[in-house]
Amino acid sequence: MKNHKLGTSNREISTTNGRANQTRVERAQARRSFILILLGMLCFGVGFAQADDGAARPVKNLKEADGQIHWPDEMTPKKADAFVHNRIFIKAPASVIWSSLVKAKDWPKWYSNSSDVKITDGSELGPKTQFTWTTLNFPIASRIDEFVPNERISWYGEGPGIRAYHTWLIVPKGDGCEVTTEETQVGPSAIKFNLAQPRAMYDAHDWWLSALKVRSENVVKE
Repeated sequence: MKNHKLGTSNREISTTNGRANQTRVERAQARRSFILILLGMLCFGVGFAQADDGAARPVKNLKEADGQIHWPDEMTPKKADAFVHNRIFIKAPASVIWSSLVKAKDWPKWYSNSSDVKITDGSELGPKTQFTWTTLNFPIASRIDEFVPNERISWYGEGPGIRAYHTWLIVPKGDGCEVTTEETQVGPSAIKFNLAQPRAMYDAHDWWLSALKVRSENVVKE
């Protein structure tokens, strides 16, 4: 009888120990699962960060950048999200070319990619002029940053999700002038637009320079 009770007691102890061991195994498995899930989340996070860092950016040909252009530090071609360079030779004096550039209200008459040009003070662009206009379907608020008559003019431009810096450089050469225009852009709209339409800004400025050439050379002929 005593042996029977002892045997029963041993079975109960064995059962209890078995349950305890099972509980410990289950807890260990749960800890391992938690660790694996945590590691997975960390790996996913790293992968997401790497994917974000490697997100597509507009192509920039920095070799084209003209070393004579003056850039604000935050808007240099190297730091910007987008950059474009255009150049043309115009057989006309710098003063004639300059006159067409500073008379911004007349831009839409000869450069149809511009519209609604409004100058806040005065009839043409000056050293501290602020003006609003629309280009490439973007409403832009601009302000002159650099103004050297017959030589340099640059302005900041700000629109929804975009900030730009547009420069013009006029260099007399031979019987005319070499005219360079460059622009940098930063911001999500700049990235999206230039990825979707990688040649749009270049083509627009090429069009602008070509129209400026025709207009300036016609003035000389007159």
